[in-house]
Amino acid sequence: MKIALVCSHGGHLTEMLYLMDTFKGHDVFFITYDHPRTRALSYRKYLFPNFGENPSRIITNLPKMVKIMLKEKPDLVLSNGAEIAIPFFYLGKIFGIKTIFIECYTRIDEPTLTGKIVYPISDYFFVLWPEMLRHYGKKARYVGGLFKKSKRRVNLKEKKNQIFVITGTHYLGFERLVKAVDKIAEKIGYAVIIQLGNTSYKPRNAKYYAFMDYEDMKKIMREAKIIITHGAISLIDALISGGYVISFPRLKQFGEVISDHQLIFSRKLEKEGLVEVATNEKELWDLLAKLLLKPKRKSLSSIVINRRIVNILKEILRCDQWED
Repeated sequence: MKIALVCSHGGHLTEMLYLMDTFKGHDVFFITYDHPRTRALSYRKYLFPNFGENPSRIITNLPKMVKIMLKEKPDLVLSNGAEIAIPFFYLGKIFGIKTIFIECYTRIDEPTLTGKIVYPISDYFFVLWPEMLRHYGKKARYVGGLFKKSKRRVNLKEKKNQIFVITGTHYLGFERLVKAVDKIAEKIGYAVIIQLGNTSYKPRNAKYYAFMDYEDMKKIMREAKIIITHGAISLIDALISGGYVISFPRLKQFGEVISDHQLIFSRKLEKEGLVEVATNEKELWDLLAKLLLKPKRKSLSSIVINRRIVNILKEILRCDQWED
């Protein structure tokens, strides 16, 4: 089967990559946004300018989208968002191509705009939190979370006295987090590395990069004792890497996001004992002080892939109706 995997370039792409075992034995290609990270993808791909930054790009790029669909003739379009899914799902409907949509894992009790728009035409529609079912009709199916909690043994002595800060790939910078960490970095004995993203402020007390290769970023995560990240799917990467994880979510009140879903997601993980949450500089300083003074721990809460969703998707792909 030929499958078009449609997603944006940040957390949505990370979620999709965690599901790649689902598609073994199938011919897959990506449709995503043009970004250093997606250019480095080893899979076959088609890249577009970010529609989220400028929705009119959907219209100007429509001929290219149609050309791709006519050339590739995929049997299935599968997406977990964001807005790039919308035109390809409707083109799929026009061309008689089956579609599967998976709501974003970081959305716990508020649907995405993309989800609401593609729900009526999706052949399958999955949500990853039971709270999301009340926002959709009977077609929506809860398939468990993308991950499940586990305990892992962690030898913190093997990790560097290093703090790694991640702001993500959002087209808006995250000045509030970067400035707070830069001020704190001057007072502590740990080395600090910051992934700035599109943040214009340049730290004076920390090493920094705008963007970096995804594998390089995961390597630094594995080495760092403490990871501070905005409240998105990068929290999952951080938890899998081991070490202490602090979420510093972007907030709607500061114009950093259009809703407080990062805060809600972070609080959910905090309740599970997976992360600590700070929403301002003082809270961040207090958390760091507490973590730096903690005695060595033999194990930390972590997560592993939930095989249930992978198995459900595999079963759907084996179903005879996809061969029509």
